[in-house]
Amino acid sequence: MVAIYGRFLYQGEIIEAGIEIEDGIIKEIKKTIEGEKIDGLILPAAIDVHVHFRDFDESEKETIESGSLSALYGGNCLVVDQPNSKPFVDSYEVYKRRMEVAEKKSYVDYRLNLGLTIANAEKIHETVKKIEEEYRIPAIGEIFLQHDNPSYQIPYDTLAEVRRKISKILTLHAEDPTLISDERPPQAEIEAVKRCLELGNFHFCHISTYDSAILISDSDSTFEITPHHLLLNSDASSEFLRVNPPLRSKVEVEMLFNALQLADVLASDHAPHTLEDKKDGAPGFPGVETMYPLMVNLMRKGLLGIRTLTNLIAVNPARIFGFEKYGGIEVGNYANFAVFNLKAVSKIKAERLHTKAGWTPFENFEAVFPERVYLKGELALLNGEVLIEPGIRKKEEVEEVGEEGDKDEG
Repeated sequence: MVAIYGRFLYQGEIIEAGIEIEDGIIKEIKKTIEGEKIDGLILPAAIDVHVHFRDFDESEKETIESGSLSALYGGNCLVVDQPNSKPFVDSYEVYKRRMEVAEKKSYVDYRLNLGLTIANAEKIHETVKKIEEEYRIPAIGEIFLQHDNPSYQIPYDTLAEVRRKISKILTLHAEDPTLISDERPPQAEIEAVKRCLELGNFHFCHISTYDSAILISDSDSTFEITPHHLLLNSDASSEFLRVNPPLRSKVEVEMLFNALQLADVLASDHAPHTLEDKKDGAPGFPGVETMYPLMVNLMRKGLLGIRTLTNLIAVNPARIFGFEKYGGIEVGNYANFAVFNLKAVSKIKAERLHTKAGWTPFENFEAVFPERVYLKGELALLNGEVLIEPGIRKKEEVEEVGEEGDKDEG
């Protein structure tokens, strides 16, 4: 039994109290509990539901070990890796291979989505059943409606069929292939969202337009927004700022930011590439380490409410994807905390980050990095020093959910 004492968000209010922890679980929260006094603001550790940790044939870009270390430094307790690695995660064999690496090498709790391809669409139910004899799959996806590789591009009729026969959450990269051009216009995303909403409920990845956000918020589907679609815009033209879906105009970005309270999840879409790859036009940004620090800085400046932030980055991801005992600081949840000193504002520097990418689109942006990170009650990071070894420490319990669950007011 251990206890800490400090200021934290609890049931919608910032209070000063003690948190008693037993076997990694929050056992009790009371003002009368005595424990180690923690300076700073204690927030729930983040859940990043959209990362690409590469590894295997692309280990020069990132590995599960390096990506999860970066996640830890960014205040994350759990990440969901996407299947479009090399090799593509579309079978039991590849899925198991990645999970076995993560169990030994990941610094934070690790989950892995299963990929959907033309080849495995007809047998996806059987593949899910076999994998879930050992692991729980958070979702099928990121499913691509448009992809340079025809095997990975899923037609609407195939998507509809999979939606009908499987109850798992399906996460979508929504860009309509008939409207894709070199510019990848906003209408490609908006049209894809419209068509998909006619087919059923989905979780939409990295939404980049205001119109898409409004459409999804009026449905039973859910969606995520990334920091780069909120803080960067297309006015600065550079091969280093190429990403899919692309950055939008300054006006569109401002409209999207103003609609942030309609979103369900903040996710980084951490997609690291080497500097050489970026010079050749590869799309994607590293971001798992900078997402929470950037958002905490916006909260510090009064541009983002603390309840909105914690809902988007911890509470809602846990609820939507069925991660039991994760989420907010509540009795019965894991003691996963990120502690921020709101006066310790620094500028982001690529040389200080822990991804293999070696660069960041947020160079010199203000951020507040966590001074402490607790994983299931264990102090894992203290003032820049990692105090744990890689390797999943416990088998986590998860609850079964339906397609997306009930939407929450973010």
